[in-house]
Amino acid sequence: MRIIITGAGISGLSTYLFLRKHLPPSLSYTIHIYESHRPRPSTTTNSQPHSFETLSASTALVGGGLGVSPNGMRTLYALSPSLHTAVSAQGFPCEKFLFLGENGWTLGVQRTGDNGGYDGPNGREEVCVSSSRHGLWQCLMEAVGEGVVRYRKVVGVDVKGSVKIVRFEDGGEEECDLLVGADGVRSVVRGCLFGGEYGPRYTGASGIGGFINMDLPERVAEHKAMVFTFGGSGFFGYASGGPAEAKNVMWWSTFDTDALPSREDLDPDAIKVEMQKRHANSADPAVRDIMAKAEVESIYPTWVLPDLPHWGENGIVLVGDAAHALSPTTGQGASQALEDAQTLSLLLAETLKRAHDSGAEGMSTAEKEKEAVALSIKLLYEIRAPRIKAIAERGRKMDGGKRKMSKIEEYGMYCFLWLMMHVAILRKLALGDVNAQLYGWSAKAEVEKALKGVESLPS
Repeated sequence: MRIIITGAGISGLSTYLFLRKHLPPSLSYTIHIYESHRPRPSTTTNSQPHSFETLSASTALVGGGLGVSPNGMRTLYALSPSLHTAVSAQGFPCEKFLFLGENGWTLGVQRTGDNGGYDGPNGREEVCVSSSRHGLWQCLMEAVGEGVVRYRKVVGVDVKGSVKIVRFEDGGEEECDLLVGADGVRSVVRGCLFGGEYGPRYTGASGIGGFINMDLPERVAEHKAMVFTFGGSGFFGYASGGPAEAKNVMWWSTFDTDALPSREDLDPDAIKVEMQKRHANSADPAVRDIMAKAEVESIYPTWVLPDLPHWGENGIVLVGDAAHALSPTTGQGASQALEDAQTLSLLLAETLKRAHDSGAEGMSTAEKEKEAVALSIKLLYEIRAPRIKAIAERGRKMDGGKRKMSKIEEYGMYCFLWLMMHVAILRKLALGDVNAQLYGWSAKAEVEKALKGVESLPS
């Protein structure tokens, strides 16, 4: 079986690793990963942003920061305990989320621990790990190994029977039996499946961020926290971008734009001045200190995707942002990409094993494998799409807290957030049991349940 993965970001690299871990040893296969851009160096300080045209075009532009949620860390542990250790070591385990008002009010404190996740209180607890995106990506890249990722830009896909023909910008072509589109929000592979439909939608907000070499703010160092500040003029967050001793603070903010910014709008100095104006009234001395020292290193429009009717067919499948670009408010982008990779690999491993063990007469090995792939793609969507939809909906409910608002709206938001943090029954009514839904989920259990009633491969 010939497998091609397009995109060498978090989604593509983790899919490669999970496939190598789970595909049955009896299966003869190759896996090639293609990426359009060589990654830029680690973002630490004073780096220059990429041109506007490449901000959303590549999965290997790995600037900016993120949080790997407990469910994401648990997925990494299932992939490789040593990889889990490496990601934890290069990042900063955050035990708490602190939610503040720009006026100085503490709106709430939330533990990030998952109480053992799917395994319950007797399981190993995971917490959120804050990290540079590059740090997480580099850990995955080192696990993949040198020479695996090939830097060629995919520009199109043709389907001839059961064969997928991947076309490259340099004029070359390569055939495969399974094509995994892990090529991000502007996915070429998704375009092959749906044409111009179901493209990314600009949310009306853009994000900026960067890293500063400085002592960790008191709230981060003493409480081992990630801090979120909400105000009438926008949103500001900060955390540690690495181990405490590295003294590397990552920060991020959002700003409204009526239309998608043009390249001419992307002046880091002007954007910094506007950011300082938006948050000039912040009561948090850490926010003021960070803004004084900050250089805008990452500027990125935020995109979401509409719900897709499926995630693949004819041996083509989408994972990660190519299937479901989530609002940054969810804090689940990287973690859901990891869960996609794990779920797809577990499905393929079991269906291909069944295919090879099958005594079905009149079917060649290639035909059996084709049916196994088709079943895996179908079940991936049935397992993952409802979970993604619920996470996206929660994100939409919270996105309003990052937009401009009047003083009345601002204080109304403070009251709403305070109630959500302090009155459990109201929180569950508005958002559901978030921790249980996010952290009490198991790809392995969901795959076993989905395959329980499948006695044989579809004919």
